[in-house]
Amino acid sequence: MTIAEDGTHLPPAGENPAWLDDARPRLRHTVRVGPALTKGTATVHFVADGQTQAYLQVGPREAFLMACLDGERSLAEIGVEYATRFGRRLGDEHWRQLLGLLASRGLLDPADPGLLDRIREKAALARRSEGRSPLLWRMPIPGAHDLVPPVARRLGWLLRPIIAVPLALSGLVVCALVALNWPALYASLQEARSPWWVTALGILISWAMIGLHEFGHGVACHRYGGRPTQIGLMWRFPLIAPYCKVDDVVTFRGTSHRVATSFAGIYVNLVALLPFGALWLWGPDSGWPHNLAATLLLFGTVTVLVNLLPVLQLDGYHMLEHATSTLGLQSESFRFATAFVRRGPAGVRDYPSRARWIYAAYTGLSAAILGPALVLLVTVWFGTLADLWSPTAAALVLTAEGILVVAFLTWALRRRRSRG
Repeated sequence: MTIAEDGTHLPPAGENPAWLDDARPRLRHTVRVGPALTKGTATVHFVADGQTQAYLQVGPREAFLMACLDGERSLAEIGVEYATRFGRRLGDEHWRQLLGLLASRGLLDPADPGLLDRIREKAALARRSEGRSPLLWRMPIPGAHDLVPPVARRLGWLLRPIIAVPLALSGLVVCALVALNWPALYASLQEARSPWWVTALGILISWAMIGLHEFGHGVACHRYGGRPTQIGLMWRFPLIAPYCKVDDVVTFRGTSHRVATSFAGIYVNLVALLPFGALWLWGPDSGWPHNLAATLLLFGTVTVLVNLLPVLQLDGYHMLEHATSTLGLQSESFRFATAFVRRGPAGVRDYPSRARWIYAAYTGLSAAILGPALVLLVTVWFGTLADLWSPTAAALVLTAEGILVVAFLTWALRRRRSRG
């Protein structure tokens, strides 16, 4: 006798309803079941429909069953595999509930075209309304993401490891040279006076580099079987910059493909540094080409380094998130650390061993980076205010700013909890 999901006893598999032996449902060919991702104490999978661009988050059991719906195995056969893996059998009613859910979301083949249209419209509306707050606002550019496939067909070869690895390493060498010669580069900018059009050209090229950075994510996503859902402009306090949403990355089975998609933007920046590095090293020793090269080398190197920081929710953070197969690494690490501080080891007992190691390591890494950065920021800001006014006034201003920051963070945390 086996046990069903609700704890009731079921007869042997041979006595299951006949329809379980005959039914061989399958997912539509555009539906992808993503890999296991650690989120706090749980494990989740994302299911994406490439035709409707709709996403569904499910648990390990649902993901296993969906991955088995290939149209060849019967539900009875899948049930045996499920019982072997999870130690429980699915009853008739559980199968009906699961298939009803999948059918209502248009994931089974065949699906009603009208239903798919409604799902597509609902998913598009959700994307348009997502991420809109005083600190974050996205404005998609209509049709921009449709440019990715033709670009990927022409330039996708740049992502081949045999080409990408040498180019990326060359870009990192340029970054190292810029870091070693930072004082000289910065001094040349301060001493030189370039025409206004050189400054305008530098700004234009810098924006182009940021745009190509985001386009690089889209091209990599397309190369590994995904599709960018949006490309546009984003207000992220206090900056306006291009962005590219590559939501399909959570369904890539290969960890290296997920990491590479997040790294693709930095890779574009590294490649873009190469001609400016050559111009600085082997071009004229003065004049506007020299100054333009210095400006773009400084900007490009800072862009690479900032994007690599794992404490900012930029490319480096997402690379680490994908490399560890986690979801919400930063917020979950904060919850983990809070639970440990409040209750000690008992507060994190429910976390799997792997999750404890990951969240503890990320918390330590964040403290090692943000701690010195905060001390440096406060020191520089205090010195600046003390020179302008007085040490007492500087201390009062810093105290007031600290209170405002704490109040804002408290409000943001409460708002997130209320939404959750």
